[in-house]
Amino acid sequence: MSSKAILQLKGFDDLLEQIQKAGGSIDQAAGSCLRQSAQIMQQELQAQMQATGVDSGLINSMPPPQITVKGNRYSAAVGYKKGAFDPQNPSDGYKAVFLNYGTPRRTKHGKVAPRGFIQAAKKKARPQIKKAQQETLQKILGRVKSETKAD
Repeated sequence: MSSKAILQLKGFDDLLEQIQKAGGSIDQAAGSCLRQSAQIMQQELQAQMQATGVDSGLINSMPPPQITVKGNRYSAAVGYKKGAFDPQNPSDGYKAVFLNYGTPRRTKHGKVAPRGFIQAAKKKARPQIKKAQQETLQKILGRVKSETKAD
């Protein structure tokens, strides 16, 4: 159920090029943007879960974002991992999936209505992430330019 926080560099090509020309590290800039983006996504996901009435124990047990770097590809997994399915004792990941997407009518427990907090969190976090990425890249560029002037 983990959601990927995606750093899309469309529209930021000029900033990245300027950072590189000024002697800055694109890898460092991308890593910084991704960490910040993952944090925003996690906070928004937790807020949407709370707004839809998800148990606070489940919200608080969400693991921190996992950031991976493979070559020049950066990704962050935000949310729960489903793990192995045990119908007698479902993992937190499966609980979150069932609450988000709902369940069909069950004989013992009835139907769980879908809450849709994942899509709501993605929609609400998208503009915040884009703004944070822009600000982060601008700060890095300003810092790199000031360092090159000092030399």
